[in-house]
Amino acid sequence: MPRAYATIPGPAGDWQIHYRWLGAGPPLIMLHPSPLSGVFLEPQLNQLAHKARCIAWDTPGYGHSDPLPDAWDSPTLEPYVDALQGFLDALDIEQATLYGSATGAQIAIEFARTRQNRCHGLILENAALFSAEEVATLTEGYFPDISAQDRGEHLQILWDMAQRSTKFFPWNADDPSAQRRSEFPPPAAINAMVLAYLQAGDDYARAYRAAFANERLEKLASVTVPTRIVLWDDGLLGAYGERIANASLPENITVLRASTGMPARMATVEAAVDELLHAATGAPA
Repeated sequence: MPRAYATIPGPAGDWQIHYRWLGAGPPLIMLHPSPLSGVFLEPQLNQLAHKARCIAWDTPGYGHSDPLPDAWDSPTLEPYVDALQGFLDALDIEQATLYGSATGAQIAIEFARTRQNRCHGLILENAALFSAEEVATLTEGYFPDISAQDRGEHLQILWDMAQRSTKFFPWNADDPSAQRRSEFPPPAAINAMVLAYLQAGDDYARAYRAAFANERLEKLASVTVPTRIVLWDDGLLGAYGERIANASLPENITVLRASTGMPARMATVEAAVDELLHAATGAPA
């Protein structure tokens, strides 16, 4: 799969964002969960490349992208929105449709809220709604220190965190009600996640933590571009995700249901891409 770097001007000089791309046509910018990278969106890239110019960045500070400039210090997603604007500018993309999962969904929401003229529409997965009190409770212990230790104890922490995050939400909860799935993925898949955590480094939680705080009804409800939110039956966020379906949202935001399994999920995402690209470009769906 083709890979490249986009050079972005910053307050202390140029820096770079790494990305993967596939296909041709209207741009579809793809934003991944934290603390992973664009490599975890390769199935979506392959599935959708016949419909659009699919571009999956590595969020700044993750994968092969440089960290955010030091001057862009903020506990919010604002620096990532600024980075995304710079990324589109570097690729000469005036407007795009955005696909985002988890942290990527929250970056997409904030970009659409503050850069409406740059965004045709949103497709969101792994989105949820939390209260401020729930965020404080859920994130307690959620982001352990993963700095290297002499005897390698950090590797066990990483394995537990990566493995349990595929079956439980929150991953560190002992309550049986936190279990969302019956089985863990194969060890090779967990290993890939652990390597992504290591690549992100000690600051792995920066975008992750900011995304948690952004999953508020008032944020989502203020999006004005066409938005499709995919909720799947085996989604890890459980009832927190279901709140979106029961929320009072404007007419431009629609919830789409996907049954269990990746094929059903991808078919639903593809249908949403068809709809929004058709609306944005007038091309046949």
